[in-house]
Amino acid sequence: MRTRGTGAARGRLTRMRRSKAAGFTLIEILVVLVIIAIIVTLAAVHFGPSDADRVQTEADRLSLLLESARDEAIAGGVTLGWSPDGQGAYRFWRQDASGNWMALDDNDALRPRSLPDSMHLADVKVNLAPLGIEGKLVFTPSGVNSPFSLSVGMGEVSRRLSADPLGRITIDPPKP
Repeated sequence: MRTRGTGAARGRLTRMRRSKAAGFTLIEILVVLVIIAIIVTLAAVHFGPSDADRVQTEADRLSLLLESARDEAIAGGVTLGWSPDGQGAYRFWRQDASGNWMALDDNDALRPRSLPDSMHLADVKVNLAPLGIEGKLVFTPSGVNSPFSLSVGMGEVSRRLSADPLGRITIDPPKP
């Protein structure tokens, strides 16, 4: 003869077996998480900006800043200058009435800036002559300036910026 308690116990045991079979083990869950982590890591590495993209972004930024300095010199009736420090940073200057150069540290747009790590400025030329250590690119209130060129680079990748006498800047396309 069967007792009621035994049938109820068997029913619970059957339900427990079914619930164990329907779930995932900790190992299975960890394996799935590892696979997802690997895929996300590969996607992050693949979709990060390349050196060429980073150099192009900096070349665009510097081009806009130099054009902004040209425009501000014309609009403000002052002579402005730009100079690299030779170590990946650059700053803008204002010439006072006596001809002395003062750093523009209080101007949000034309404040001193540094290039990202491992990026550099090279081959800065004004009127086809190398810019000296204390030299500056000069933006006059008249809007007529000396043509200049410079390179922004990182590793084997670089972009050349060139300006005409009116300060219009072009960025040369990358060489194949």
